[in-house]
Amino acid sequence: MAALQSIQDTQARQSQEIETLSGRVQVMENEYVYDEYAEEAETREENATVAGVLEPLEKRQKVSDSRFASMAKRCKVQEISDKKIDDVLAENVTDLFRNGMNEEHYMNLSKDEQNARPENCEGLTVVRTNQLIWNVISPAAQTSDKKLQFIERSIVKAATILVKTVDRAAKEESSSATADSEDYIDSCNDVLALLGHANHQINLARRDFLKPELMSQYLYLCSPSVPYMTHLFGDDVSKTAKDIEECSKVGNRLRFGRGRGQYRGAFRGSRGGSTRGGYRGRRGARGRAYQGYAKPLAKNAYRSGGAQTHKN
Repeated sequence: MAALQSIQDTQARQSQEIETLSGRVQVMENEYVYDEYAEEAETREENATVAGVLEPLEKRQKVSDSRFASMAKRCKVQEISDKKIDDVLAENVTDLFRNGMNEEHYMNLSKDEQNARPENCEGLTVVRTNQLIWNVISPAAQTSDKKLQFIERSIVKAATILVKTVDRAAKEESSSATADSEDYIDSCNDVLALLGHANHQINLARRDFLKPELMSQYLYLCSPSVPYMTHLFGDDVSKTAKDIEECSKVGNRLRFGRGRGQYRGAFRGSRGGSTRGGYRGRRGARGRAYQGYAKPLAKNAYRSGGAQTHKN
């Protein structure tokens, strides 16, 4: 009995010790959870603080980037493009515009026998340089003008093909008109307008390049207000040049006629019936009459050794 009582007392002490240990463990767990929660809370507060500081910086950076982007859009030249076309067509067009076509094929397309203009479309011709001017300009100017005529010929032949295509499409449209066919014809008309404008610009540029070859009193021939048809400086350049000479003579008479004593002592007689002194007008004009209208049309006419007879 004493042994049993001792065993029971031992078990009771062990149970009490276990309960004590369990209580201590529970306290430790509670303290650990609290500490972890507190750390998480502190971390969240720190993150919130950092985010509060960084967010305005990011916003300011975005605003700054957008300002620079708008500046780039305003200052940088950006090419505007439309939707894609067939890849093979796009590749062929790019190659033609950068490298041109085969020379033999070009010569065939540019022949009048291959692509003759319509009979009633007189504008589809290469404008020739007037023979009167062609004969007195320098060989270098002739070569440059020929090169521009070759470019003009390409434009004229392209317009000739397009004109015939538009005319055929318009005749087919009359029998079966659709919205698409009208759009096609309108687009072709826009192309013709651009080609015609390019042709006009080339002819005006040809005049500008020949300006240095002409005397100053004939520079009016290079004015855009002088119309051209089949010849670059008008179909009757001789009449235009004479009109310029007459206007120049009248202008010089009016200019030398201003002031006092302008005709004093003019045309004095001398021995042998000859005139002495000639035209005596204002100071600086003694002994010489106005000879500008009698000079050749081009500057290099004296040094060219006579008129050149090459065809233009």
